[in-house]
Amino acid sequence: MRITRSNALSKGGQGGVQYSLTPMVNVYTFTDDMGRPRIAHHDRRSKLFPLRLSPRETAYFSRKARDLGESVASVLRNGGMLYIKMRGKDGSHNRKEKKQ
Repeated sequence: MRITRSNALSKGGQGGVQYSLTPMVNVYTFTDDMGRPRIAHHDRRSKLFPLRLSPRETAYFSRKARDLGESVASVLRNGGMLYIKMRGKDGSHNRKEKKQ
């Protein structure tokens, strides 16, 4: 058996020569930087917020989230943030106009 630096050439079992198009790769390699990066402690979503919805509301949010390609939790989270941002600080439902 002839072994080159990249293991690209080896002698086959029946006297033929086999060529590998890719170098040998060890698929059982584990390093510290594999997988997803760790999420910072303050950014972890570990708290649950119980929310009661009617079956009609559940179906509505599920359908709309599927149409948007997002999770229901993401839709509710982003919708809540938008609601708070759009509501005026004085408690009114009207947005305040920017002063020019």
